[in-house]
Amino acid sequence: MAAFYRFGRYTLICPLCHALDRERFLICALDRKLLRLPAGPLRILQIAPSEKGLSKRLSQAGNLIKGDIEPGRYGPDTVQVDLMNMNGISDLDIVVLCHVMEHVPDDRHAFRQIWSSLKPRGQVWIQVPLIYRQTLEAPPFMSRSERDERFGGSDHVRAYGPDIKERIEDVGFTVARIHSDRIPAADRERLGLLPDTLFIAERPE
Repeated sequence: MAAFYRFGRYTLICPLCHALDRERFLICALDRKLLRLPAGPLRILQIAPSEKGLSKRLSQAGNLIKGDIEPGRYGPDTVQVDLMNMNGISDLDIVVLCHVMEHVPDDRHAFRQIWSSLKPRGQVWIQVPLIYRQTLEAPPFMSRSERDERFGGSDHVRAYGPDIKERIEDVGFTVARIHSDRIPAADRERLGLLPDTLFIAERPE
């Protein structure tokens, strides 16, 4: 793991391809069939698409839409998508949210918006920093420095715990979890994987 370098407390970056550990974990889960893409072609929405290797992998499965509330941060092929108002976006097979929901003002409302944008049996792949035993919301008066210290980022509006599963289920999703410890220890060391959990939320038929 010495070849990888830290960015903040919760990220290890590859010095060669600059992929983040969360991206390496997700791709490894696909490679090992721990995570499976449904039969395609698929209509996939990737929010905050900084994970270029993952984008390439997803684009091979069908129509990949790269979106963000500030699309200019990611290049000309990214369109504006606001998770708080997804009117006009529909028939999605998969929505990919890698370290996105800790930035969203009202995550429950956003999950309801995503629900409405999915086809039946559509999925949401969710990764967030898991910091506490229970999710904590930042009060409006919390300073950026305190958010950085307590919530892992100066622009984070909450710090999640494992109870994010229940928050997602409250919308009506069924939720499964894939833990990084399902990957052999030697491979986790080689790939520079930190402890991580991927939440797979599915909209029932």
